Amino acid sequence: MARRTPRPEGSGTRLVTPHGRIDKRLASRIAQYVADPATASFEELSLEAFAFQFERVEPFRRLCEKQQALPDTVEKWRDVPLIPALAFKTLDLASVAAQETFRSSGTSGGRRSVHGHGFPDLYRATIDASFPAACLGTMDRPPMLSLIPDRSQTPDSSLSFMIDHVLASYGAPESLTAFGGRGLDAGKARSFLAARQRDGRATLLLTTAFALATLLEALERLDLRFRLPAGSVVFETGGYKGRTREVLQGDLLSRLSERLGIAASSVVREYGMTELTSQLYTGTLTGRDPDLFLPPHWVRVRILEPATLVEQPPGQEGLIAIFDLANLSSAVHLLTEDLGVAQDDGFRLMGRAAGSELRGCSLTVEELSEE
Repeated sequence: MARRTPRPEGSGTRLVTPHGRIDKRLASRIAQYVADPATASFEELSLEAFAFQFERVEPFRRLCEKQQALPDTVEKWRDVPLIPALAFKTLDLASVAAQETFRSSGTSGGRRSVHGHGFPDLYRATIDASFPAACLGTMDRPPMLSLIPDRSQTPDSSLSFMIDHVLASYGAPESLTAFGGRGLDAGKARSFLAARQRDGRATLLLTTAFALATLLEALERLDLRFRLPAGSVVFETGGYKGRTREVLQGDLLSRLSERLGIAASSVVREYGMTELTSQLYTGTLTGRDPDLFLPPHWVRVRILEPATLVEQPPGQEGLIAIFDLANLSSAVHLLTEDLGVAQDDGFRLMGRAAGSELRGCSLTVEELSEE
């Protein structure tokens, strides 16, 4: 861990660290831990990451000093101050120079979150450590159909960054993106599905819930049905806003079975955010509850009571808080705007928090913003 130099009482604590090589060194250690948890201690890395961000993110340091949570005094990851995802809409929270800049979709209106990401290789490491086991099942470099824009279309999308890496690293040469300037390209998608039905090769469909609903509606208009080969999987993300969430949890799965021959037991859901680096998946392919999101070993999740931010017991709804070691270039301890319920070793996603439930988040953003 970096050497700490005490300062006079009341003046806070600053780390004395050389810049440059230490950035890459800590990111590399976290990447090694992502690949193999036997290489380090989560608690030790979490405190190093906290100290790193305390030194380099001015708004965060002010918040820590107000809360008297300093690198010399904080001993557990749970005690690292939370940064609300709301803060990414108004503040620069980058701990290092950004190599990639991601922005939220803005589908809900208002300002977009901006995440300056300084460690894209660490981002790729989290994908490599979690995506294959969660989403590929028995498939080895399957043909993939993506209904998600690629990076040439949405260069500031963290989801597009992820899917481009997935296609390049794990997809067969026949993989295809069926998304153009006008949205879903249903014709391309139909041609791909027909080819997989003919050649019998299991496929992976990468989609948002909204794009999946749009594809199924296009097939229904033409009364088309495909039967994708056994072992095929659907990766679904971004289905928790507005009508799309209701469609997914209502009849979308039955329509998916009818039009593509994919059962609910082959649908993997992903939880990710512009403000985070890591991804959480349901353990559907391993027989787990298809609505239970499971954190990887380098991530910790808590459910907090919205007003007090006290940790809720299992079964009680609250705001989802995530400690993501890989989010080194911004905020490792993030308070989301989503509601969840803790269960077993994961959580159930209950939807977006209302304005009144985000009051605590807003107050923390005000503290971050105060000089």
